[in-house]
Amino acid sequence: MEKIDARGLLCPRPVILTKKLISEKNPDTILVIVDNEIATQNLSKLASQLGFKVEVTKEEKDYNVYFTKTGEVQSKETKMSNDGDEFIVVFSSDRLGVGDEDFSKKLLEGFVYSLSQKDKIPTHIICYNKGVRLTTVNKNTIEDLKSMEAKGTKILSCGLCLENYNVKDSLCVGSITNMDTIVDLMISKKTVKPC
Repeated sequence: MEKIDARGLLCPRPVILTKKLISEKNPDTILVIVDNEIATQNLSKLASQLGFKVEVTKEEKDYNVYFTKTGEVQSKETKMSNDGDEFIVVFSSDRLGVGDEDFSKKLLEGFVYSLSQKDKIPTHIICYNKGVRLTTVNKNTIEDLKSMEAKGTKILSCGLCLENYNVKDSLCVGSITNMDTIVDLMISKKTVKPC
């Protein structure tokens, strides 16, 4: 069994270390030790994408994440072509531009609303840093994001950011992701970043 001690490492380092180990050694079993629950969630998603069954146990302050190869690889959402019709939108703030705070928030709400009304919608919307407020506490953007999600857009919020701003339990639309997935999407798709 291969072992990775990723305690003290912030997202996406535990995921990247695990992906690298799988790529280099192709092990049947792996134990990854982490010290936070978000890392266990990110590693569990990675496991299912790469054909591993995962089991998580907790010992005192640490989590043991066991990977066992199943061979059932899911298609990874981030491996998409970079054709001109597909694009993603990335929000790193709860404001659009620099200026009056309230006005900048309203501008961003208007942008999200306008985007939701288009025939051509993004394949993914990614929210990180203060952008996670759009999927959690900003009631004016949540409904518009839900309407795009219903049309097929995947809404992803950075788990580390949700924790940092203490809004993880307030997530109203989409799912939690990690920085490694965000980077994969941003380098494989045309990216619109309005903030």
